[in-house]
Amino acid sequence: AEEANTWKLLHCLYADSITEHPESLESLVTETTLSQQILVSALFRSDSELRLLQLLVDWLEATAAYQEEATKTSAPVIGNNIHWSNTLHQLLIGTSLFNKDTNKAMVTCMDPDAPRRQKKLIHSDDQKDDNDLCKRIFTEVRCGKFTEAISLCISAGQAWRGAVLQGWKLLHYLPRDDPNSPLEITGNPSRDLWKWCALGIANNVAENIHYRATIGILSGHLASTLPACQGSWEDLLWAHLRVQIEARVDKFLHEHHATVDATRDANTTPADVLELLQSELQVEELSLQQVFSVVKALMDGKQESLYQTCQRHLMLGHIRTIMQDSLQWLDNAEERFIRFLAHLILVLRQMGKDPLHDVGDKILEKYVIQLIDRLSDGSVDCPELIAYYTSTVPVTRQYVIYAELMDNVYKSDYRQGVVRAGLNAGVDVSASARVAIKKAITDIQQGYGNLDLTFTQTTAVEKDKTLISKVISSLEWLSLISNQLEEALWLSNAMIR
Repeated sequence: AEEANTWKLLHCLYADSITEHPESLESLVTETTLSQQILVSALFRSDSELRLLQLLVDWLEATAAYQEEATKTSAPVIGNNIHWSNTLHQLLIGTSLFNKDTNKAMVTCMDPDAPRRQKKLIHSDDQKDDNDLCKRIFTEVRCGKFTEAISLCISAGQAWRGAVLQGWKLLHYLPRDDPNSPLEITGNPSRDLWKWCALGIANNVAENIHYRATIGILSGHLASTLPACQGSWEDLLWAHLRVQIEARVDKFLHEHHATVDATRDANTTPADVLELLQSELQVEELSLQQVFSVVKALMDGKQESLYQTCQRHLMLGHIRTIMQDSLQWLDNAEERFIRFLAHLILVLRQMGKDPLHDVGDKILEKYVIQLIDRLSDGSVDCPELIAYYTSTVPVTRQYVIYAELMDNVYKSDYRQGVVRAGLNAGVDVSASARVAIKKAITDIQQGYGNLDLTFTQTTAVEKDKTLISKVISSLEWLSLISNQLEEALWLSNAMIR
């Protein structure tokens, strides 16, 4: 999953980099507009840093949604048009003979504010259902499924909770065919007032931790969101980025207050409300590098995975750092991660981003050797794969690497496929074959030089047969290459002499 997520990240970063964006906000907003949504949309298109933060948030939400769909870890929420049905049942039977053990600590009203107002409890089963619902709502918001979160609230009989969640939406005036017809709006004309009220929920430690986190992330209150992140790198990064975006959007709207609210009282935030909000909700603007530093400090000693390290460098645009770190990873990383690095190098080269070409060559060579080392029975199922990756390393190393492949494929049925694959990939198969033959001859020379004097005559003869058979077998490579038949014959005669 981490590797797939990294490829998705690289794709969205590259797609944004090749898309043309306007250079200034003024070129997009050419006339006075009352719509916060239009203004903020123009801001995202013209502000590359803000657009990057939103792109990363979208990526984090998409990967979380995929993970949630794959694992199905969230508790199911049972649809019920009546909220707190068990509490309602207790209230309806009252003090009848069937309810002798009336719980005096239970609320006597069914409105959502009753537990706080009366300082009493709801039925324990309803409390559990509420906890499951709040956790599921947070999960849906974390996965970017805001509409599904609202639907959950309604299906659970808690439409009021769904209404609370929608207060963060930007105000937008719908287009009209008739200028004299009434204005229709979407979003919240009292968005700042909603935020100030939402802070009361986010700061209330008596509230459900996931409900506080949901309200906190929508209103830009980081402290209430962090406990629900549980030290997860992705969740912590998501929370910080969302809060940074919310703070910058709010700052932009407040700075453009006169433009946005010039003629519509419905879109005006009273000065006292604005002052209260700004005094209670203060967010320090951080760079992306600073965000990563803060996230690292909150991870409770956990270390980033190698994939997460690559993701961080990609987000920051530190391609050179990835290449430098790769040299340290080559010796100890898993084979699958080496494969990922090799393909990352190839993709970066296609994108024109390869600052340390020699390091990339070492990674690719490591991967090809890894593929060859997997061959164990003298056969190869897909020589085209190895041939292609061999062709990506420097020519001088291609001979040695492909000769290593030839040395490992000793079954004749597979050798023609190896030759054909090498030729199609542009590898100098003839040169590689000569290297393979030379290696076999060198093995014979070393074998004779290191002959153990304690060998019996039979053992020595068997060893000679093995070495000589390997040389003879290696000559077969030249016979499979049409323009090398004469050299194969010459080498054969030379060996017999």
